[in-house]
Amino acid sequence: MCGIVGVVHRDLEQPVEPGVIRTMCRAIRHRGPDDEGLFVSGQVGLGMRRLSIIDLEGGRQPIANEDGSKVIVFNGEIYNYRELRADLARRRHRFRTASDTEAIVHLYEEAGPAAVERLRGMFAFAVWDSEHRSLCLARDRFGIKPLYYVVTPWGLAFASELKALVAGGLTGRELDWEALDAYFQLGYIPAPASPFRDVRKLPPGHWLMWRPSGELQIHQYWDLPRHAAAAPPEPERHVLEWLDESVAAHLISDVPVAAFLSGGLDSSAVVASMALAAQGADAVPQAFTARYFGSGAAAADETELARQLASRYGVRLNVVDITPDVRDTFEPIVRALDEPHADDSAIPTWALSQAVGSSHKVALTGIGGDELFAGYRRHLGLVAAERYARLPGALRRAAARVAQLLPDSAGSGLTIDRLKRFLRVGDAGTAERYLDLLSRADDAVRLPLYAPDLRGAIGGDSARNHFRRLHRDGPARDALAAALYFDYRTYLADDILALSDRLSMAHSLEIRVPFVDHELVEKVFPLPTRLKVGRWEHKHAPRRA
Repeated sequence: MCGIVGVVHRDLEQPVEPGVIRTMCRAIRHRGPDDEGLFVSGQVGLGMRRLSIIDLEGGRQPIANEDGSKVIVFNGEIYNYRELRADLARRRHRFRTASDTEAIVHLYEEAGPAAVERLRGMFAFAVWDSEHRSLCLARDRFGIKPLYYVVTPWGLAFASELKALVAGGLTGRELDWEALDAYFQLGYIPAPASPFRDVRKLPPGHWLMWRPSGELQIHQYWDLPRHAAAAPPEPERHVLEWLDESVAAHLISDVPVAAFLSGGLDSSAVVASMALAAQGADAVPQAFTARYFGSGAAAADETELARQLASRYGVRLNVVDITPDVRDTFEPIVRALDEPHADDSAIPTWALSQAVGSSHKVALTGIGGDELFAGYRRHLGLVAAERYARLPGALRRAAARVAQLLPDSAGSGLTIDRLKRFLRVGDAGTAERYLDLLSRADDAVRLPLYAPDLRGAIGGDSARNHFRRLHRDGPARDALAAALYFDYRTYLADDILALSDRLSMAHSLEIRVPFVDHELVEKVFPLPTRLKVGRWEHKHAPRRA
């Protein structure tokens, strides 16, 4: 786990200054306080900051293949690296370290960018191929690890975080107002956009190939399964087995692994699997849960549920008391995130990461369970909206008009607002319906906020067009499959995972997400709707399991 940076020039006679790479690395030192590594050779410079988790002594980066023709900097963890190493060694590759990073560079030596298809884990990496004078960037299937890049007439620069590109003076920082318009509507900026016009995010499940000619190839190597699958016999037993296997894979580490435990279903399932996997080990598994103080804290307190789960499975529970103070947390959170995020989970994530990061380098979380098993209200909302849309148009329009006359009130305003949204989206397509169900500020609220000149320059359709493209490219099985696909390709990657990565890594803590594992997702995503929302119950299969 680390942070990576790099610069490559088109002109062979234009060397990269080592000082620029060091400045970029300094900006993301929090991602890897244990070590710094540089590779600077003529037109290319690569850098990394390391958080040592695998091969603590020998896994320093950058790492090259046997003849030095290919050099990698890597951020993430590869959970099947031991199997890959054994297979590569049988084919006479020579290894100098015991790290997962070296397995990738040897695999790239054989397969080129297609090497990513054999990796299980979370990753963002760059490989410089001096033989072909090409740079390959790649990002994991779900976007667990971040990767920003800038393409310019002189070449290309990349970094794990936006602040490194800013520190290196590699972006003009001109605001992308279409991207910010999407932010005001969604609460985050969906990839490939960023707050700046010249900076892009490499989308999840993609690799990028850059050549000195200026040629840029971006290729999608993975997507969620398109077709439905029949439910296996005893589906609940299979769900448990699949999750246990994923958690076991995510426990691979040369340092102790802790867990976040909220008391909810997803984190409880992960901690239970973790505890079972640790049976017979010397160390007692440790979990951390947040206890809130302030308005509304009692209703949100799941500490007792967490205690019950920890007691049942023999886990040591550490309770972290959180009393949010804006003066102490707001600016550090903004600095860590780099780009706008309107997600109030930032405060507990920051506080919990700070507490866990003081004693551990790695922690498991239950992130991704809602996207895998339909855990949000809007999932049921889209299924209901698709059915509602089959009613006669005149009836739907009349219902929408009546609903708009309902007054909002302090006690029931949220419920009435949801009813108004639900009835209003009846005539729209699936993408528009789902966007309206989750939108934080529709056109009527959002567009009047802009100054006249800016309003004229903004189309206002950035988020809508993004969802339309996703619906066109995604599975067409049913409304729930569409909703989950939207969340995987937008909300999970660009809100939840992005926020979790930045805020945990700000405290040098690696977050692992067993629910966001492609081998698990490829088994569960195609399962029938009834296993996920049976009788209008969220997460039907995991609850029964």
